[in-house]
Amino acid sequence: MDVKPFRINIPDSELDLLSHKLTLARLPTNLSHERWAEPNGVSLDLISSTVDFWRRDYNWREEEAKLNRLPQFICPIDVEGFGILDIHFVHSRASATAAQAFLFVHGWPGSFVEVSKILPLLNEAGFDVVAPSLPGYGFSSDPGKAGFKYEQDAEVMHKLMLKLGYEKYVVQGGDWGSDVVRTCGRRYPEHVQAVHINHVNLLTMPKPDFPTEPVYTEFEIRSIRQQEHFTNEEFAYFLIQNSKPRTLGFAMHDSPVGMLAWMADKLYTWSDHYPWTKTEMITWTLLHYFPGPTTGFRIYREHGPRKLDDIPYEKTPTGVSAFAGEMEMVPRCWVERTANVTFWREHQSGGHFAAYEKPNELAQDLIEFFQIR
Repeated sequence: MDVKPFRINIPDSELDLLSHKLTLARLPTNLSHERWAEPNGVSLDLISSTVDFWRRDYNWREEEAKLNRLPQFICPIDVEGFGILDIHFVHSRASATAAQAFLFVHGWPGSFVEVSKILPLLNEAGFDVVAPSLPGYGFSSDPGKAGFKYEQDAEVMHKLMLKLGYEKYVVQGGDWGSDVVRTCGRRYPEHVQAVHINHVNLLTMPKPDFPTEPVYTEFEIRSIRQQEHFTNEEFAYFLIQNSKPRTLGFAMHDSPVGMLAWMADKLYTWSDHYPWTKTEMITWTLLHYFPGPTTGFRIYREHGPRKLDDIPYEKTPTGVSAFAGEMEMVPRCWVERTANVTFWREHQSGGHFAAYEKPNELAQDLIEFFQIR
């Protein structure tokens, strides 16, 4: 089998260049007293102090060593119409001999690192966990041409699971990962035993046309309001990554501070009061900056802000963990129109990065839902 062990090893030349760029970073000098900017917490003070920490105290090699404690591999996957892609993934086996195969799929601006906290909990519960880097993300190669949709991402995930010897498996995803794993369930129902998501994309799971408006719970009303706020106030990033991914990519590829600010905006506004450390923010940034962030924007180009005309019904048993701080969550009755929802649990705290923000809560949901399959 052509699966090879993988270790992250960023060249010293890249680290030297990064250090030089940080030394020469040009921060604005006319924002010290501004009172007009967006209320996302990404202030001049935050970026200045984080860049100072980055220059003086942050140690990539230490963080790299921590990441390399995750059992990582890389292997070629032949994608119809796109040729062979090298796919990077974490693969951690449970000690149990009759372990259940579990596929974890991240989104943007996340990466495979999102699985790190939940991984030991799932292994202990009897799951063999596979957490790939999506094509174009991190250390997976990019398809290099247009037309790489959810179906192709799902093909990569499925072929990887088969290559690892898993004929039957369960899947979990957030952000873009939620759409990818749902596509896996539709395309490979004889292999995918159950689907779990912690994020609902209104473009692929829109509000149904109800004859009369349902009566919503307080939790559901809050979800609807957050979804409306996201659509009306926080959607500009999507539009620029969809319409100008290459143009934006030049700026992000060249400027580590620019990439940090772009990342910090999402970490702060999409999480639910999670206490991000400067080290975490920088490491999440570098997992896009080092490989090159532009190809991570490609998925936005492929899936624009247009609602689908034909929404296929998801027959595969579907579980949903609804976290109160998730900006893209909807009432259960909306999801039930497009998916066979057999598990639904609401959490009073936690945001978009559930596996990282609330690993214990999400793990418990997954164990309860999947272990009855």
